Amino acid sequence: MLLPSGVLIYIALYSVVPTLPSLERLFHTPPGSAGLGISLPFLLLVLFSPLVPRLPLPVGTVVGGGLLGVGLFGVLAALAPSLEVWTLLRGLQGAAASAVPALSLALLPRLFPGRGAEMAGFWVAGNVLGGGLGRGLGGVIAEWLGVRLALVLLSLPVALIAFFVLREREKMSLPAPRYTFRAWPLYLIGFALLFVNFFVANLMPYRLEALGLSQAQIGLIFFAYLAGIPGSALAGALVRRLGEAAAFRVAFTAVGLGLLVQLPAHPLWILGGFTLMMAGIFTAQAVGGGVSGRGGSGVSGTYVAAFYLGGTLAGVVYPPFLHLGTVWALGLAFLVTLMALGFAGRAMSEGQETKRGD
Repeated sequence: MLLPSGVLIYIALYSVVPTLPSLERLFHTPPGSAGLGISLPFLLLVLFSPLVPRLPLPVGTVVGGGLLGVGLFGVLAALAPSLEVWTLLRGLQGAAASAVPALSLALLPRLFPGRGAEMAGFWVAGNVLGGGLGRGLGGVIAEWLGVRLALVLLSLPVALIAFFVLREREKMSLPAPRYTFRAWPLYLIGFALLFVNFFVANLMPYRLEALGLSQAQIGLIFFAYLAGIPGSALAGALVRRLGEAAAFRVAFTAVGLGLLVQLPAHPLWILGGFTLMMAGIFTAQAVGGGVSGRGGSGVSGTYVAAFYLGGTLAGVVYPPFLHLGTVWALGLAFLVTLMALGFAGRAMSEGQETKRGD
């Protein structure tokens, strides 16, 4: 159930992104005011992800309970009467989601001995599929049925699959988590991955709406997230061929090129660059996730926390860039990309050392 869970949780979490302008109009609030509803869930993911492995409960119970919370709080948020209530429920949705990613990455090497990197790639591919479907269907269904009903429909499936996980009879377990800051370069590139992803994606609906695209058309643009599926699924093969550091550098070079392609104010250039950027980001994410999973639940939990800290910060800082302009926004994302490239070799070698040390 780990792979379908990874798909459905991200459908529920990310379906709000293309609807941000519509939600702000629904709640009669100014542009950018819904940003906290994007950053708060991931701030709570940051805070709780390192703590989840310490819960004295079976892994299946923790993961199943998290999935159930993501679905139920997503439904309640879709029905919220005000921006403040919506933001609070989105935060609770993020807290529930913290039960899933870190434990999943740590479980993969135990469930699939010798195939940890490959299965981490498939798990990330499922995340990509969920994120792409969530963002894409969020815009399309909201155009047809309205924002509230769209977000309800996209949150329900993850609540349903939670019952299958909770009914699982096999008792999965993990060793006691061990935490280390020796792998801080690995955590740093995890931070960079989601910062660039969310920062550019959060600005996208506003930029495309200004170019005259409808909400459904904006949702269709977000299907570009699905470009990350082939790269993340094949990340294990890429690592075997090039090594982890080189595979990450190739992936993040594609991210940088994708950012540059998005500079022209034309939907086709934006779509092409965004697609290339997503392909690179999720390939790099699969490589980094595989390295973190080998370090055990403590390292993977800290890596997931750093990863979502990047998304949290992106949610906080993007509103001013609605007024500063595209060049400044893409320039900041490009600088973070260069930083990640600079630390790639050290991050992957630290991951290897952490594995030996543990």
